[in-house]
Amino acid sequence: MSARTSTDRPRLYFLDNLRAVVILLVIVLHASITYMAYPPSWWYVLDPHQSVLFTMLVLVVDVPIMPAMFFVAGYFALPSLQRHGTRGFLREKTLRVAAPWVLGVVFLAPLVTYMTEVSRHVNMGYLQFLTADFLGPLYEQSVYWFLGVLLALFLVLAWVYEASPPLRASAPRVEPPPTRLLVGFVLATAAGAALLAPAMGLDDWYPLTFLVVQPARVAFYIGYFALGIYAERRGWFGSGGFRPEPGPWGWGCVGAGVAYLAFRMMGTPETVPARVLAALLFSAFCLAALMAGLAVFQRVVNGGGRAWHTVAASSYGIYYVHPLILFPLAYVLVGLAAPDVARWTVLIAVTSVVSLAASALLLRRLPGLRAMF
Repeated sequence: MSARTSTDRPRLYFLDNLRAVVILLVIVLHASITYMAYPPSWWYVLDPHQSVLFTMLVLVVDVPIMPAMFFVAGYFALPSLQRHGTRGFLREKTLRVAAPWVLGVVFLAPLVTYMTEVSRHVNMGYLQFLTADFLGPLYEQSVYWFLGVLLALFLVLAWVYEASPPLRASAPRVEPPPTRLLVGFVLATAAGAALLAPAMGLDDWYPLTFLVVQPARVAFYIGYFALGIYAERRGWFGSGGFRPEPGPWGWGCVGAGVAYLAFRMMGTPETVPARVLAALLFSAFCLAALMAGLAVFQRVVNGGGRAWHTVAASSYGIYYVHPLILFPLAYVLVGLAAPDVARWTVLIAVTSVVSLAASALLLRRLPGLRAMF
């Protein structure tokens, strides 16, 4: 979806560009997990040479990237509903979100997950893996989980929109967010994660029938999607509207990030008090990082140059195909006699370039796919 809220409002290039950079950071995150110390045991490819520096990078990058994507999606959701109507909106989301999600879960997620067996030299054919493991204990949705959750949020929004005449008739108005709202947002999202602290932490995954999520982060998925809707209705980023200041939010991001990282480097939170504190620090860092990113991008990267346009327009496809490139390449690089940083750099660079090419030249051009991507 293009970064335009209505036909008479200026295009917000910086949101397109921010989303594109966030998706490139997803590649950085997934590459870094391969080389981090204390990685999740199920990760697709694990390099035997591991570094705590990559652990620190993973912990920092992991916090704001998905909430930022939910925020941007929420920002453009209501204008799209008003512009297309409920039926048109749902038709578009079926094509652009539901269809890629189903295709990804059914055909691509098993291929990605199979790398877990291949990289560990398990002697198991793909069909045996598919029936015995993937449709059993190893079931997951790879990166396509995001599309399933996003689809659910779009469906709920469409239902609320139909049931609420005031929402259908609403129009954006310029109103800066009060400080108490932002503080309350941090506390509310942290509380959503803290409620699950007796059972699971922020990093735990769990399949919920059709969706696969990190349950302790569901409050962040919903919260940032709703914050995006609120931001659009309150005229954020427009003329006279709220624009985060890079100085205060930048320093807030650094401070909250250092606090969260220092706490997490002491070990995985296992007790309820530790998980509650982790949720609070996560929440504060997440909001500060998003606001700092919005502030910087609106002031520095708010143009539609050819390079930015190409990457931004192809970012959805980059997200979609990158696991199919990154994990096989990570497996090939495991045996390469080179420093970890060099292999990590090659992994990110090649994955980014090939994913961009696949998105721009295939997904956005082939009949049947270009309408989705």
